[in-house]
Amino acid sequence: MPFVSSGGKPHYPSRAEIRHDEVELAEAILHGAAVRPEQAFGHYFEGRRASCALGAAYEGMYRLPTNTDLTGERPTRDLEWFFDCLEGSVRKCPGGDGCTKTLSLASILVHLNDTHRWSREQIAAWLDELK
Repeated sequence: MPFVSSGGKPHYPSRAEIRHDEVELAEAILHGAAVRPEQAFGHYFEGRRASCALGAAYEGMYRLPTNTDLTGERPTRDLEWFFDCLEGSVRKCPGGDGCTKTLSLASILVHLNDTHRWSREQIAAWLDELK
């Protein structure tokens, strides 16, 4: 748990701390989507020009080689270290179509990307407006 009080004691994150995390995650997704303009489904990366929402977030955090085929590559767990909200919060699926899934935020992002086929920009906008 990376949240520590000013006295050095670990604590569960406040809503404000998690909210800040979600805004930064949305920004990372948008930055990564600009680098790889096509959207991948079922994989973090496909070829040199496509990434899913979590792949885009990873791309937004790190400078990855754009001249390399990253198909099948899986980002390390670094994303969960940078963005505690990925595993530290649970969300209901906003995808509609009668979907009633409730999963960790990381799983919801994959679900929105792969099942509901939301664009990375739609996912980032949803993250940005979470309250």
